[in-house]
Amino acid sequence: MSLGEHVMRRVVEPAVLSFYQWRGDPVARLMRPETKVDPYPLYADLRRRGLVRSPLGSWATASHATATSVLRDQRFSSSPLHQSGYQPPAYPAGDPRAELPAADLLTMDPPDHTRLRRLVSRAFTPRAIAGLEPWIRDVTDRLLTPVDAAAGFDLIDALAFPLPIAVICHLLGVPVEDQASFRVWGHDVAVSLDPQSGRTVEGQTRSSELALTAYLRELVRKRRADPDDSLLSALVAAEDEGDRLSSDEVVSTALLLLVAGFETTVNLIGNGAVALLGEQEHWRRLREEPALVPAAVEELLRYDSPVQLTSRIATEDTDVGGVVIPRGASIIVAIGGANRDPDVFDQPDRLRIDRPDASRHLSFSLGIHHCLGAALARLEGRIAVEELTRRYPGLEMAGTPTRRPLLVLRGFEIVPVRASLSPAHRGRGGRWAP
Repeated sequence: MSLGEHVMRRVVEPAVLSFYQWRGDPVARLMRPETKVDPYPLYADLRRRGLVRSPLGSWATASHATATSVLRDQRFSSSPLHQSGYQPPAYPAGDPRAELPAADLLTMDPPDHTRLRRLVSRAFTPRAIAGLEPWIRDVTDRLLTPVDAAAGFDLIDALAFPLPIAVICHLLGVPVEDQASFRVWGHDVAVSLDPQSGRTVEGQTRSSELALTAYLRELVRKRRADPDDSLLSALVAAEDEGDRLSSDEVVSTALLLLVAGFETTVNLIGNGAVALLGEQEHWRRLREEPALVPAAVEELLRYDSPVQLTSRIATEDTDVGGVVIPRGASIIVAIGGANRDPDVFDQPDRLRIDRPDASRHLSFSLGIHHCLGAALARLEGRIAVEELTRRYPGLEMAGTPTRRPLLVLRGFEIVPVRASLSPAHRGRGGRWAP
């Protein structure tokens, strides 16, 4: 990094951001620490203002109707190539990331996106996802059985974190002995989705990206030579009218599946448990009426979205509700804000586990970039809630949860819980009897 770049990133940009935060610009205020703790008041303010243009160079919306329109409109792209002044990352010689495609499923436009998604989706059929339920339930059981709920435990460390990483490692065929490293790499890489990260975090992210890319490239090579029943082998073998994924495309897709399908599900389980435990009646009702759990998962996705923000770039001058977004301009879509739009959801700031229209949330996006793993995330969330409420009818918070200081991926680092013992539910050794 040159001296000029260093001064710009470390001095000028923070000063400009602070100035516009002081001026009340909602986009600048998104970066404030208090917003990361509770973004919903800012989203409400943003919704009242309509489609907002920030002096920082982007537009923003927290309206459900506007967000829906933008996410479905193919004149808005998720590829940074369309953004004015965009410079692609430069990698040094020998860096394994330099050989990967410039875009992945999240940032690719048709027709390339259409081709890649068609091939990848063959590994995400409803039948394939449903077939994972017994295995996921067994993993959940193995994770929770050793827990001494009466003594208290961290829900993130005990279940919310290890369950999704076990699932994605199982899907990709990562050997058990490598899963600890895989977990650390994925956790670090996910931080790169946040717009602000310190120098130490950036260094960790780069190191983990390098290690993970090299690891996946070697794993793809092995699966080409020796296929198994993993998703990775299915991606290697996927073919449609003679078209197949290149090794680099398989590696890039596996990286995306790890980041998109791992941290988001951690947040769904963690955020959901905290929301449910905020009112014990919810917990009791889900235990007594397990048929409500699928609807409750939709409400949890709406109420405290695992992914709070996404963005799109106008590929041409585009009218949005009477406002013209110029070509090359970006628009921030506050998914978390759209999910609490009172024009769509009655009493949006209230958790209602039987809300009839909860599935109108935008937590899995819309349009061509609708989350490919949405059914898998729902399945993991449902099993987690079913097993937790079944095992621990008296589960309660045992302290204040610790939020991760991230804006895009909203979740907890620590969720301390315990089960208050009662004679009806006490098992041997002070453990809960399922």
